[in-house]
Formats: sequence, structure tokens, C-alpha cells
Amino acid sequence: MRTANPARRIEGRHHALIQRIRAMVRSGELLDSGPDGAEVLLETPNLIDDAIRSGVPIAAALVRADASPGIRALLRSIPSDTKTYEVESKLFPELTSTENNPGLIALAKAPLWKQEDLFAGAEPLIVVLAGVQDPGNLGTILRAAEAFGATGVLAAKGTVSPYNSKAIRAASGTLFRLPLLRNLTVQQIVLLLARKNISLLASTAHGGTPLAAMDLAKPLALAVGSEGAGLPREFENAGIRVSIPMASQVESLNVATAACILLYEVARQRSLGDLGGRGSLGGTGKGD
Repeated sequence: MRTANPARRIEGRHHALIQRIRAMVRSGELLDSGPDGAEVLLETPNLIDDAIRSGVPIAAALVRADASPGIRALLRSIPSDTKTYEVESKLFPELTSTENNPGLIALAKAPLWKQEDLFAGAEPLIVVLAGVQDPGNLGTILRAAEAFGATGVLAAKGTVSPYNSKAIRAASGTLFRLPLLRNLTVQQIVLLLARKNISLLASTAHGGTPLAAMDLAKPLALAVGSEGAGLPREFENAGIRVSIPMASQVESLNVATAACILLYEVARQRSLGDLGGRGSLGGTGKGD
């Protein structure tokens, strides 16, 4: 709980912190190197609250000068050692990509994950992202991965950054809790999974084995591809192709929708019991 620690006043655009945050917002990449390591910009009170509840250190909080008493009350939930700044109201819109921000943003310490973090437990479930381009889809996949028990995420080069502003909002705090390694080559991912004895399931729109027909209790990696091109062939060659049975006139599913179906089926088999029978669920589609 925060004590009465007066906020520092910022009135001009030339302040180093203002310039840094403006650059992050303009780039759309809300991850940046700070004086004490990488930090991520949190653009909503809900994300700030999520970070605090997840035990993430808050490096700085910025409140708009004309913020409501309710928003100022939220500051009391921010740790007392957090640097707090009051920003002139006319400057604040440049510090966030969200519309109608209520007047509070923060910089939080970005998590640092190691390979070992992804393979915790007896039955790891790894989500592999290969070329997913839409940040909203990526954030939705990350949120579903956490909800359905994934232990980590491997993102291949060419996948949109999970620290894209839209991806962060869609993931809704998952980035602070779900181990993730990114910018890996396809070969690096395939070799890592083989070294860890993880079975690779390569999603494809058509022609694969229905996931519900497989034993999913063993350590698994589930790979989903780009919305337009699908998975790289190296993943298909290294794993077992799986698909979601669909009506013949449907070419594919939105990648986030397909990933949610696949992850649900894994969770259903592993721990949720029989929720209405053995459904015909399987791999991801390519549709956006």
C-alpha cells in the first residue's frame, strides 16, 4: 500500500521519461531498455493491477494532472517505492495508444525467462507460434494458452512482437506469468523440443489427425502458423499433423479461434474430464 509520497511534476515534452514513452507509443513496441533493465509500458489500470497482483515490480507510474479522484486512489495500490509523476494534461494523450485513457499509465519490469521455465512440471505443454502477424490474434492465443494450462510459448522469427500494444491488451496480463522465448529460428525450436523429448503437433487446416483421437497426456508442443501461409514445412516434417474437422465449404479458421479449440481439447483430456463426450477437435487453421 502506497504512503503519502508526493508525485514529481512534469510539464514539458523534453523530460527524458516523456520522450522515451512517446517513442515507445509511436513505434507500437511497448518494450524498451530502462536504466535497470527492460521495461514494458502498461496503458490501462487493469494491466497495472494485473502486474501488481503478479508480483511484477513497477518502475514508474504517471498520472494525468486532471485525473479523477478514483484514478488517484488507484495509486495507493502501487508499491510505495515506485517513482510517481504527475503529467500536464495536454501531454498525456501522447503517452498512450489507447483511446479515452482515464489518466494512469506505468512502466513495469519486463519478465526474463529461461528455457527451463517453459518445461516445468511432469507434462509440459508448449505453444509454438510461427509467423502469427495479427497482434490481437497473438494476444488472444497467449491468454488462451495460460487459461488452458500451457507451460510456455516459443515464438519463431517473423511472429509479431508480444509487446505490441494491441497484443499486450489482448493478452491481458498473461505476459507477466507465462514463460515466453521469442525470435528463435524454426530449426532452434525443433532441436529444443527434440532435446526435451517433447512431441510436436503441427496444426494444418485440412488432412491432419483429429486431436481428440490422440493421447495428449504426454509432454506436447502445439504449433500454430501464420494467418495466411500456415506453418513452415519444417514443423510439419518434424511433427504429427493435426486438424480441426470442419464443414467442407470452410477453408480455415481464424488462427486464434483454432488455437483456443486445440488448447481446450488438450486441457479437456488432461484434467477437465469428459465435458460432454469425445468431441472431434484438432489442429489450427490459416484464416485471419
